[in-house]
Amino acid sequence: MFSGIVQEIGIIKDIGMKNRILELTISSKHLINDLKIGSSIAVNGCCLTVVECSPAKTFKVQVTEETLKKTNFLNLKSGLKVNLESSLKLGETIDGHLVSGHIDTVGEVSDICSSGENKIIKISYSSEYGKYIAPKGSISVNGVSLTIIESKNDKFDFTLIPFTRDNTNLGLLKAGDLVNLEIDLISRYVVNALESTRQEIKLR
Repeated sequence: MFSGIVQEIGIIKDIGMKNRILELTISSKHLINDLKIGSSIAVNGCCLTVVECSPAKTFKVQVTEETLKKTNFLNLKSGLKVNLESSLKLGETIDGHLVSGHIDTVGEVSDICSSGENKIIKISYSSEYGKYIAPKGSISVNGVSLTIIESKNDKFDFTLIPFTRDNTNLGLLKAGDLVNLEIDLISRYVVNALESTRQEIKLR
């Protein structure tokens, strides 16, 4: 479990397929000190398991076919920056919102405009997730906990403040880029519970 507060920007040092599994080697200046084989780490919001740690301050993770279908990892290449967050420990403060690290779908940056020092970024997404995405609700974009400004016609937008721009890879986004999206866990459970209740009522 994570909180959507990025702790470090890592850099992809090597990437390649092995036995239909994508392997990523990522450099880390700080989080690497607490990582070990078997540790969970969110990479662009996706929970992955560390399979190798190197004295050269790099670690390796593997991405399965199912995860590749749901994420933007097939667009990654050496040299790109990725958001990193280590898993939460019991008792730690949750400064963002609860993030499972299980990506739901990929969204596309459809527009970016300036608003003073901030940027307003609009993301288009598959309509099947629209029922979970509401104004003032939370969403994880590339592992960053964000508040939705408005959601309409299969698009939502959020404000990118200077701090988040400088401390995550969201500041590098441009129109057409793909981002990993995870809908809010609470929203998912509430909507699913209501739909289940409605279905039960219809069957009576």
